[in-house]
Amino acid sequence: MKKLLTILLAAGSLMASGAGDPLRATLLMDRLEVQSSDGNPLVWDTSGYIGKDYDKLYFYSEGSRTSDESESENELLYSRAVTPFWDLQAGVEYDRAGSLNRTWGVVALQGLAPYFIDTRARLKIGNGAVGANFDFEYEALITQRLILTPRVEIEAYSKEVPQLHKGGGISSAAVGLRLRYEIRREFAPYIGVTYSNSFGKTASKYGGTEDTAFVGGVRFWF
Repeated sequence: MKKLLTILLAAGSLMASGAGDPLRATLLMDRLEVQSSDGNPLVWDTSGYIGKDYDKLYFYSEGSRTSDESESENELLYSRAVTPFWDLQAGVEYDRAGSLNRTWGVVALQGLAPYFIDTRARLKIGNGAVGANFDFEYEALITQRLILTPRVEIEAYSKEVPQLHKGGGISSAAVGLRLRYEIRREFAPYIGVTYSNSFGKTASKYGGTEDTAFVGGVRFWF
């Protein structure tokens, strides 16, 4: 779906110079799921924007919540289309881990890499530390309604960030495989499996653990 939206936005950008530039808004709930890990966390990954073809205001929110704890990453960014398939973004990010929090300045690049791989890379900077996040996702159409989506996420920090329970270096990585059925293009339940692990001081000092979980959820957009 991200790929479809990116293609539509790119097409819109190409048309903008000759066919007006209307104000548009979209909300995408890419993941809203329950995982089979301890505490059965509710996990979300959502984004939305308002703006015109070249200039938009984006928000992103990604996180998880159980009855005992919650964590999230929340961004508000200005986005500028720099090529038909890539946007350059800048703004602020507010992260929470339980009762602790951290605010960052953010620069990000979002778009379609070769072979239609949805890509988002961002650097966040604050209080002498630098964080880097990389997300890659691909949509393989088994049929017109049945879609298999592998996903890879990697997170790293230049130094320890105790507020977020992160150590320096590569702190965590996750891979996921989700199979969704589009009842309508805008609404699709899915099932899948994820694997995540923590590394270095994130694992040794803050107790990051290796985990494999089955997931069930829904994605929708409007």
